Amino acid sequence: MRRFLLIGMVLLAAFGLSQEEWVTESFGPITWQQPSDWQKTPSLGLNSTGVFKGMSDGQTLTQGVGVFFIYDAGVEESLVSGLSQDASLVDQKEITWNGFKGRYYRFEGTDLVFDVRVFPMGMKDLAIWSFVAGNPPEEDLQSLERILSSVNVSEHVSLSNWKSSNDILEIFQSGNHIEGSLGERMIEGVMIENNIFGWWKRVDSPGTLGPSKFWDGAFSGRVEDGRLNLLFSDVEDPFSISDGTSVVFENVSGEIKHLPKESVSITESLFCRSVYENTPFATDDTFNLFDKRIVMWSNTDPFENSHIFKWEWYDPSGNLRETVYYIVAPVVETGYDYYDSVWGWIPSDGLGEKDLGNWKVSFYIDGERTAEGTFKFSREISMKTVETDTFRVDVPSYTYYELSEGIHYFIFDIADLTFAEIHYETEPLENGETVKTPNYEVNFIESSMPDYETGQNFLFWIVQFPEKEGQYLYMSFYALEEDFKRLESVFEKILNSLELK
Repeated sequence: MRRFLLIGMVLLAAFGLSQEEWVTESFGPITWQQPSDWQKTPSLGLNSTGVFKGMSDGQTLTQGVGVFFIYDAGVEESLVSGLSQDASLVDQKEITWNGFKGRYYRFEGTDLVFDVRVFPMGMKDLAIWSFVAGNPPEEDLQSLERILSSVNVSEHVSLSNWKSSNDILEIFQSGNHIEGSLGERMIEGVMIENNIFGWWKRVDSPGTLGPSKFWDGAFSGRVEDGRLNLLFSDVEDPFSISDGTSVVFENVSGEIKHLPKESVSITESLFCRSVYENTPFATDDTFNLFDKRIVMWSNTDPFENSHIFKWEWYDPSGNLRETVYYIVAPVVETGYDYYDSVWGWIPSDGLGEKDLGNWKVSFYIDGERTAEGTFKFSREISMKTVETDTFRVDVPSYTYYELSEGIHYFIFDIADLTFAEIHYETEPLENGETVKTPNYEVNFIESSMPDYETGQNFLFWIVQFPEKEGQYLYMSFYALEEDFKRLESVFEKILNSLELK
């Protein structure tokens, strides 16, 4: 891990703003104070945030100070390993902070110092990673120390650890969310007043049930006067367990925190093809054989705690075809202020002619049916016409169209970035082959490019239409390789519909 990847950031040449105003910020389980003019750190690919002040050349901080706050699982090992590639470990020791025991590490490199404090908090680590690059002004060093000394546990945090007297059971509780182990079993669930619901799996099992098909079965339980009763079953739904293996723990040490039940109210439910930044994209009540997924999205009143969501998908014959579960962690673990939407989906690219007709979806929150919805699965794709001063073209009815800086964008799927675009150039396409549409002879190129983030491959078409008034209309299509093959006939239909004016 190179230095510019660890603390890489695009800066202005210098920051000379006043640091007189300090503001309070929060993230995950902590709060802190910082100068209002300091810059926000870039993402580390972890659940992180932070601030810095300094100067750079390109993407490397050459002089300055800053701090990252990271709250995620397995942070300590990965962070220490990564920093060791840029600096030498010169000190480490055990430390305490706000009642939490942790470890301190100091790394020194060429014009670079890292200080890392890591505290296990439940199933996750809180890392406070500060750094000094070059020779920053003394006032910036003092500000960094003031930031670090201001870090505190948020008043909204409710963390505890409880275990059985024989240590077979160990549970970490964050709000009403629990994670832990029972012998060779992993468990995760939610507490609803005195009751517990969740899933279990053997450590070496691949899992087939529950959220992400990760678990081996479900469990339910109840806490009364320090006595913990758990019932383990091979069924999938923790709210429908009638029998199974009962385990009773008479003396559970630690603080089991009981929180008031939080109700989640649905204000709206609809269907769409994907979700972008919590917002439904390409909403519809009719889907077709060319769609990749069908999503049921629900808007809710704000909520903060952990909950179990379930969607039951019934086909036109009334058969339960798919059950989708999702367990949301409390906001203190995710860094959100609150949640106000939730969604579940099924892949539709595996559906066929036998699945055409009207489907029904039942939505459950913590075992209670809360909403229902219906949609139609159709053979044909519905089209609409987009018309401008220079062309007209037919696209799927759910397409998002936008004209930006002379480029016409047609977005078909925001989640996987499937889109087409039209623009004009004064030169014809070179090295293309000639193909015919119903209206024109066009120049055509098909090629590909890798997506380095996912390791997948993008396919694209570039099509140049005949010259008109000294300009050539270019139309291009882009999609992941597997999506492109599924949509190729749709792209051809769009291409064949285009007419120049």
